[in-house]
Amino acid sequence: MDRVSTSNGPTPVLLACAHGTRDPAGQSAVAALVAAVRTALPDVTVVDTWVDVQEPDLAARTAELAGHDAVVVPLLLSAGYHVFVDMARAVKGTPRHRVAAALGPDSGLARIMARRLAEAVRDSGGPAAGPSDRIVMVAAGSSDPRAGEDCERTANLLAEELGLPVTPAYLSAAHPTLPEAVAQARHELGTPPEDRAGNDAAERRREPGSPEAPTESEARATAAGDDAAVLPPCSAPPAHESTGSATSRSGNDAAAGRVLVVPYLLAPGFFHGRALAAGADVTAEPLLVAGGEVPPELVELVVEHYREAAAVA
Repeated sequence: MDRVSTSNGPTPVLLACAHGTRDPAGQSAVAALVAAVRTALPDVTVVDTWVDVQEPDLAARTAELAGHDAVVVPLLLSAGYHVFVDMARAVKGTPRHRVAAALGPDSGLARIMARRLAEAVRDSGGPAAGPSDRIVMVAAGSSDPRAGEDCERTANLLAEELGLPVTPAYLSAAHPTLPEAVAQARHELGTPPEDRAGNDAAERRREPGSPEAPTESEARATAAGDDAAVLPPCSAPPAHESTGSATSRSGNDAAAGRVLVVPYLLAPGFFHGRALAAGADVTAEPLLVAGGEVPPELVELVVEHYREAAAVA
């Protein structure tokens, strides 16, 4: 990658700002993305930060770097509450700092999701996704219509990538919810929900102190229409407790059509746990997987958005 430069002086610091999670796998996956960005931009100081849960948060980082040019690159897939409110507030009054665009929508993200779906279907032992299946792309959700439009555009990009219809669904603040979308897909296929075990484990993810439970600030953000907000407790199909993301069905059932869920989520964490609990036949991994290779499309997007914002000085 070429070095980023501006006409106004030193190369700006890149503040890689993620939502934050208490899930160790999610923390590891996002840290790997930031490390890959550092490798891609050896002449740029890349600093990780978060808007919630983990520290130091963005407000602390912007105060620390008040005397330096800096670009905040949201490691968020949609521009909801965190981008328009939290990040904007953090750089307010610091003219040397600016906020870049959220990562999505982008065709590169659709390519990653298509790969994740292919991997999950293969791991389940079933055939590749086909016209008899129902594919649901699930996003975190936001009451901000701009975020909803972004997710619908992303679902269209994924449909183009797969050559199959894709239905968008949400885990908070918007409709259809994932349980609603799965139920509708079951209705279209004429297949009843499967009897699944492990609902107690899904409930434990919501208990205080659990790595997967929402924080108070996340719950408040839900009401505000946060793109990374947590879905409040609601009735949902029983969860399937497994170490992987794919639930296999018999060859005959697969031929009759399956419900395939593709998470439009950056990393493992609370939201992915909710996606796994929604009763689909196969649920793919998020874009980033702990211990896995960082998709080059994600690194390229972070670099591209940094360069674009750094050039506007």
